[in-house]
Amino acid sequence: MNARVGLIAGSGQLPLLFARAMSRPGQTRLTAIVAHEGESDPALADHADRLLWVKLGQFSRILRYLKQHGVEEVVLVGGIAKARIWRVRPDALALKMVLKLRGLDDDQLLRGVATELESRGLRLRSVTDFMPELLAPRGCLSRREPNEAEWRDIRYGWRAAKGLGALDIGQGVVVRRQMVVAAEAMEGTDAMLARAGGLIVGPGRWGGEHGAVLVKVVKPMQDQRLDLPTIGPKTLENMAQAGIRVAAIEAGGAMILDPEATRRMADRHELVLLGVSAEDVVEPEEGRGSGS
Repeated sequence: MNARVGLIAGSGQLPLLFARAMSRPGQTRLTAIVAHEGESDPALADHADRLLWVKLGQFSRILRYLKQHGVEEVVLVGGIAKARIWRVRPDALALKMVLKLRGLDDDQLLRGVATELESRGLRLRSVTDFMPELLAPRGCLSRREPNEAEWRDIRYGWRAAKGLGALDIGQGVVVRRQMVVAAEAMEGTDAMLARAGGLIVGPGRWGGEHGAVLVKVVKPMQDQRLDLPTIGPKTLENMAQAGIRVAAIEAGGAMILDPEATRRMADRHELVLLGVSAEDVVEPEEGRGSGS
């Protein structure tokens, strides 16, 4: 018997994609959606029997609503603008949860939420449990493949991004000539790409006429149910505007929103879209070979 599934939605395209997928014939329709004011897409209302709008920090209200409607499994999908966290007025339960944490970085906040949900009998599920097709496959997904110079930047960027993730700062970096142009932090991927573009695009800029590489990876010790790195058509469009020619994302860990549209966007702009594993980024002298 199918469990009753609830969605706690943040911002971005993914919550709506997930809700639509759960409305397909043969899928279990979402029992309830909790959406955040100022973050979530209003179109979510078309894809569940019940929807509750909450302000950020109203955790007790969320839990009461889910339990009231018999929700057994919960999927957390979409982001929350980190700058808004500092303006939140948390309810008593949210404040109690935060006080238990050692800090307010991404992983600790999300793990705190997961712990509270599960302590109340709600099983936490990953969006990829329901939509495995979003996980990036290994290999080149675009017509153009990376050249050797780009492979050097990919390998360097993988190590830099994994180090960034170990500190729970972000999931991605932009690399040019084995130097980090920009690192993802509170602003998110799109803002990082725009910031990097200011350095590498146009006459007299540091990158000259050559592009750069975006690398996005899963954080070490990542809970696969929470905050997986994600790209989509908009990411590729922003890359093209910023002069970034390669998107290398961790195969089996990162998600591609609308994979076919993302692939078409890569080919339209002659970009590289690549699913990479740890085996692919071993330095050639350590046994990788030519990198092709």
